Order: sequence, then structure tokens, then C-alpha cells
Amino acid sequence: METDCTPQSEAFEIAHSGIPRCCQAPAVCPQRAPPATVPLGYDVHDRQLQINEAEATTVRTIFNQFLRLGNVTVLREWLRENDLRSKSGNHFFRGPLYSMLHSPLYIGLTRHKADTCPGQHQAILDRETWDKVQALLIENRQGGKRKPRATKASLFTGLLFDAQGTFYTPTHATKNGRRYRYYTSQAVIKKTAKIETPTRIPAPDIENAVVERFLNFLRDPDDLVASIRDNTQEEANQPAGFFTKIVARATSTAATWQSLSGPDREHFLRAVIDRVIIHPTRVEIRIRVNQFIQQLLGNNTPIGDSRAGNAAGIPQARVQLIASIECPFRHISQGRALRLIVGHTNITTEASRQAILKAIARARQWYEQITRGKATNIAQLAATDGVSPRFIRMQMKLVQLSPQSIEKLMTRPESLPLSLNDLLAATPLDWREQSLGLSKKSA
Repeated sequence: METDCTPQSEAFEIAHSGIPRCCQAPAVCPQRAPPATVPLGYDVHDRQLQINEAEATTVRTIFNQFLRLGNVTVLREWLRENDLRSKSGNHFFRGPLYSMLHSPLYIGLTRHKADTCPGQHQAILDRETWDKVQALLIENRQGGKRKPRATKASLFTGLLFDAQGTFYTPTHATKNGRRYRYYTSQAVIKKTAKIETPTRIPAPDIENAVVERFLNFLRDPDDLVASIRDNTQEEANQPAGFFTKIVARATSTAATWQSLSGPDREHFLRAVIDRVIIHPTRVEIRIRVNQFIQQLLGNNTPIGDSRAGNAAGIPQARVQLIASIECPFRHISQGRALRLIVGHTNITTEASRQAILKAIARARQWYEQITRGKATNIAQLAATDGVSPRFIRMQMKLVQLSPQSIEKLMTRPESLPLSLNDLLAATPLDWREQSLGLSKKSA
């Protein structure tokens, strides 16, 4: 049955009453869904919106505080701190707040699709306040909401290779809402060949390692001068005070590195680094010497062809323009995760070391209790010590450690695995394999 919407009909009257369709009673128009919540600041009487003065005060407060705070998220927190709630008694969320701030209902207008027309209800806000709020909403949208979602880019995109020249591609994995970035070898992605270098490297580890090694290079005058001298013209053709100036600027750059913006740091690194090469046991960082000098001296003019140097006082570089600096690393597994350990750093914390040694002693004690008849089974041990049988079975794996392995764990902290769980997951039965494994960890 069609609804009668002639000018004399009840449906026509309601459609032009000033009450949004979502607030109209379902009995008037049976074909529509049940009504939604009446807008904050109004009540419905005789099919008309009437101002609720108490709620209208809340509406005015919301609009005025938005103008003061300038941000919907901050406004939401302010409303919660001051315990101002919605019509249903709940705290406000960002979505409903945006809808309220955009609604022309509060200045006496009604909206139908893209059209806005005067309603028959009274306005809660003055037009000036509402216009200021709309302008601020537009400004916020243009300033932030239309930008691409902020995700951390991979610093060495296009710069990371293995020793065979195979490219590493930035990849990522997401777990529990957290994003983990990696560099993954194209040899693995395309399944072309097996490689000796790590197939997947945690991006933060390699990025931090390269940046730290580069900063150490800037702080070391001897290393710095030697690298530049080996890749530039003879010292006789270099301007007076050239190396002194380079060392001073390099030291200053390293000292102020953290105060630079992220884009500035990235621009500097990508300008001077030719490529980063992953070898089986070391990372090689190849630096473009001429661009490096230009970045330090603040000059972007290309190096000229004159043997005496260019007008900026930068000496002419020979054909070989690449200087290499290196740092050793270990690529190890931590459970199912991967870690890149730079240098010869002992990565096991004192807490992990104590947990490992305590677990070994406890496992041997449990073993002796069973072999000497003080306990008949693991269930009895678990009941005595207040732990689960599964926990004891896991810990008992440590009984398999050879005396040599235990001595090495106690006297050489660098041979310790990252954690007790890593040791439990990687303890072979064969004592010779244990020795080899521990030697590899400390290599």
C-alpha cells in the first residue's frame, strides 16, 4: 500500500514539520523503520522538535569547547573529564561528535540528502558560532585527514644488497595490530637460489646499526680523513685547511644528529650512501665521497673537472669515489623472531643469565631426586614444588647439557642464548652438537 503524501495528508505534514525522518514516530509512516535517538538538545512534542534547555547547554558547551580546543579527540577527552554525556547517558565518541558538529539542525535548518532548508524548530546556536565550527572542521580536514596514513617508510629502500648483488625488498608483517618491518632478499621472494647471507633482516636492527656506524665514522677523525684522502686528489692539490674543515663539520653533524628532523636525516643518508651490502658476518656501508663532502660543506654544486678543484674549494675526485666502512654482526633467531646483533655485543641480560643458570641447577636437582628414589615420577615433583608437570618436562631438557656446555655458559656470558626459552628450544641431545652450537653463538 502506498503512503498518501498529498498536501492535505498527515505524511505531508510530518515531512515538513521540521523533525528529521529518523525522529518521526513509526506509527505515522508504517513503511519506515523505528525512530532513532532524538538529537541532543531537543525533545519531541506533538511531532515537533522542542528545545531541552539542559541539553541545549551541553550542545553549546560542546561547540564552544571545540572552538577553544581545536581538535575533536581533545574535545572528547575534555568531555569525559568533565563528565558531559550524550542523551543516552553514555560518553561521547569521535564519530557522533563529528556528526553533531556538522549538523545544521542546531541553527534551525533541516537536511535532506544534499539539500538544506529552514525547519520549524528553534535554533540552539547562533549562525556565527556554527560557521566558525565548520571552518575549523574544514581546516582540520585539509591539514591532516586528507594526508596519506602515516606509516614508517623503510630507510634503505633500493640501497640494501647481499654480496652477490641480490636486492633486499622492504616487507612487513602485522601481529596483534603491530607492524613489523623487514628487508627480505629477492632470492627468497622469487625462489631463485639459496644464499649464505640472512634471507630476512629486521628493518629497525639494520637501520639502527648502519646509522650508528656512520655516526661513529663522523666522530673518528683518523678514519674520516683516511677515507677521504684515499678517494680524492693528492694532498698537494687540496685547499689549505680542507681536512680540518671536514673534520669539524663531521663532528658537528654527529653531535647535532638527533636534533635534525627525520626527513633531513633521511635525505643526508640517502645522498651519501651508495649501497649497504650484507655479507655473512659483516655489513659494508659504501659512501659516495664527493656527495659526502658536499653534504658536509653545505654545497650542492657538482664537483668540477679541474685538477685544482672547483670554485667551492672541494678537491677533484678520482674515478674511485666510494669509501667503505664496515661493522661485524650476528644474525640469530630469538624464538620465532629474528635479531641482528651488531659488533660483539653481549645481548643476554643479567636477568636472562640468572634465569638460565637457575633453571639448569633446578633441572639437575629434579633429575637427582628421581634417580635416587626421592620422587617416583614427575607428577610427584610437580606437587612438591607447586608447578605443573609440563613445566618440569620442559625444564628437564636442560639435564641433557654436557659439563663442557655448562662450564662455557657460566664462564663465557657471550655464549649464552638470548633467553631461557631459546636455550630450551635449541638444546640437542648430542654433546658434540651442543659444543658446536655454543661456539657458533659466540662467534
